Amino acid sequence: MKVHDKYDVFIGLEIHIHLNTESKMFCSCKANYGDEPNMNVCPVCLGYPGTLPRLNEKAMELGYLVAKSLGCKIAEKTSFARKNYFYPDMPKNYQISQFEEPVGVEGLVEAEFGISESRKIRIHDVHLEEDAGKMIHAGDITLLDYNRAGYPLLEIVTEPDLRSGEETESFLRDFQRLVRYLGVSDANMDEGSMKCDANVSLNHPGKGLGIKVELKNMNSPRFVRLALNHEIARHAGILDAGGSLVQETRLWNENRDITEIMRRKEAADDYRYFPEPDMPSFVPDNDFLARVEAGLVELPLDKKRRLQTEYSLTPEQAEFIHDDAATAVFFEESVKAGADAQNAASWLSSDIQKLLNRSSLSLDASPLDARRFSTLLGLIKEGQISGKIAKKVLEKIFSDNLDPQDIVDKEGWLQISNPEELATIIKKVMMENPDVVSAVKAGDMRQKGFLIGQVMRNSDGKAAPELSGSILDKLLGTNA
Repeated sequence: MKVHDKYDVFIGLEIHIHLNTESKMFCSCKANYGDEPNMNVCPVCLGYPGTLPRLNEKAMELGYLVAKSLGCKIAEKTSFARKNYFYPDMPKNYQISQFEEPVGVEGLVEAEFGISESRKIRIHDVHLEEDAGKMIHAGDITLLDYNRAGYPLLEIVTEPDLRSGEETESFLRDFQRLVRYLGVSDANMDEGSMKCDANVSLNHPGKGLGIKVELKNMNSPRFVRLALNHEIARHAGILDAGGSLVQETRLWNENRDITEIMRRKEAADDYRYFPEPDMPSFVPDNDFLARVEAGLVELPLDKKRRLQTEYSLTPEQAEFIHDDAATAVFFEESVKAGADAQNAASWLSSDIQKLLNRSSLSLDASPLDARRFSTLLGLIKEGQISGKIAKKVLEKIFSDNLDPQDIVDKEGWLQISNPEELATIIKKVMMENPDVVSAVKAGDMRQKGFLIGQVMRNSDGKAAPELSGSILDKLLGTNA
């Protein structure tokens, strides 16, 4: 992307995710979000003198899994280092991180930007570290909650291959989807289990990277987009005026929709990295690597493309279905159970999604399973119920946790498919609406829909729509 066709834009990301482990990175304290402050702490994560860290191998396994899924060269040996800085939320005054030997390097992942554009994004490295605590500012007082101190963090660093706020937002949503598919993190930015810092620079075309500015304090993909586009415009304005940019860290102010100066950006030398003396290097054995291989899944973008080709879904349908791993599994299980793919995709994205939102349920926690769903669509296909009745059956599945056939039998909702019974209902409707009948016979076919609507109302929605329309045409003499 060019700004006013004058500048090249370079955006690289530093993405942190909390890993789904039961305990912290280097101690046995629980890694639980939302617990009472300072409940899950011990001498290790509080940095007491004389304590020794102990590696959480599950976190290491999840780190390798993400690195491999991002196309990285995974490490045959990985080690930890101390990243030294002083801040109240880091009680040891250093962070155990990885520097020279991360779990993965030189990755490459395909990203889609819109329907027709895709591009490879390079991954610089994937490395493990521990999180800091949380500072809570209350007026003149700052409170410290160390529950989060020592949480297993995975940092993914991209090369500056993104070109706009829109591309970056799309990439972040794809990344969230990937780690959720893998089950390694819930990646909720609003809860802090995923964070993203962005490095952005502008320069004249062909001149390479410009002066880098780091952006922080963005707690959603949307805010990342807004902050980057604001900063791109700010950089362009300075360069247009003949000014010079300064390497610095800026914060996104979501209340004012602007970025604000935070501090001069530190270089890696400022952190005085040196090898962690209390942690030996980690060398994965065959069993460990086998567990990593077993954790690999079909990547979301691959699944999206397969859904389109295998089930003839539209790009929009495939986008919705693949967005959530549970929905994708449900969809394919439903089709295997006999559901029509097109109908299944349509119902999932409309009526079922509305009920899930209304009941605050996820699909895999709802009373609707693939068998019940395919049965419901089968009842429509077989002409036993209409689409209108099917929506009522669906609501009953959610409210009463019953099978579709049992609901239809109990409520007496079987569709009326007897021609003589339908003809009686239709004749009654025609007698009650002579002006409409005359208008249709005179050629105003728009009025026919009104008569069909009255037939459905008089039959409590149970009249077979196609058969009713055919009988009405015969009685009206409009069998064109």
